[in-house]
Amino acid sequence: MRNNRKIVMVFFVMIAFYAHSQTKWTECRISNAFSPGNDICSIQFDKDNNMWVGTWNGIYKFGERQWEQVGPANAFIHDFYIDKQNVKWIGLWGGGLYRSDDDKHWTQITDIKPAGCIFAINGDRNGNVWVGDWNCGVYSFINGRWNSYKKDEINLGDSTVTSISSDSKNNIWFGTYHGLTVYNESGRTKLYNKTNSKLPDNDVYSLCADSKNGIWIGTTNGLARFNGKDWLIYKKEDSCLPSNLILCIAEDQKGFIWAGTDKGVVFFNGKNWTTYSIENSPLVDNRVQTITVHQDRIYIGTSKGISIVEYD
Repeated sequence: MRNNRKIVMVFFVMIAFYAHSQTKWTECRISNAFSPGNDICSIQFDKDNNMWVGTWNGIYKFGERQWEQVGPANAFIHDFYIDKQNVKWIGLWGGGLYRSDDDKHWTQITDIKPAGCIFAINGDRNGNVWVGDWNCGVYSFINGRWNSYKKDEINLGDSTVTSISSDSKNNIWFGTYHGLTVYNESGRTKLYNKTNSKLPDNDVYSLCADSKNGIWIGTTNGLARFNGKDWLIYKKEDSCLPSNLILCIAEDQKGFIWAGTDKGVVFFNGKNWTTYSIENSPLVDNRVQTITVHQDRIYIGTSKGISIVEYD
């Protein structure tokens, strides 16, 4: 029996080594020292392919081979977004929402007060910007005008909006601490929670609309995919996830899924799962807080810096 266990363990080590050998890793940090600037919450690229990073210590832009701090200084960034018009949007914890059209001047958005703790920023297929707040629900910026959507108006699980995603049909999905809401252009809404669906947990942390008309949902108790009819549920106990806490999700250029957890990042090719952690790969840190795909590279933002992945 012991020999069989050893053989199985060697087999899994060989699989992990093979997967790792096909992958090129690069490490990227804002600072070489321990710094809140290395605590990454968002990674975005502008129209000139410059990388922008939101951190616990403000926004940084990488240009001319060095990092430059821009925007509100020493700010706790909770989310950062660059829209289709190359406008930069900053969501601060306790500091509200800012925008910049020229990368130099930053304007605080006062039209959405009392919103002050911006949790999520994203855009839809039409280029409109959607903002989720900790206490005040959802706001949208459409045709130069701000619109407010309260909890009861769009059937939100609660007024704390943790994540936003737009699917191929331009449905807008909102994750909250009390379920998942879908909102379409005609104003129809539906709330999914543990009571009326197979959602694994009501605490929704992350969302990603994929290229196959599905929405991936990261919760505190596992990962789910929903296509409007059927649910697929993945948990640590049955799918090789290192943790059931799913902090971020992204789809790469090949249609494969990457999910960040507090114990590493998971790669799913539709059949097999591969987990990368500090124990078996050059991943900077096991707490993976954001994932961005850009030009066939996977940018993995952690609490201690960025890992950049290229794979065959």
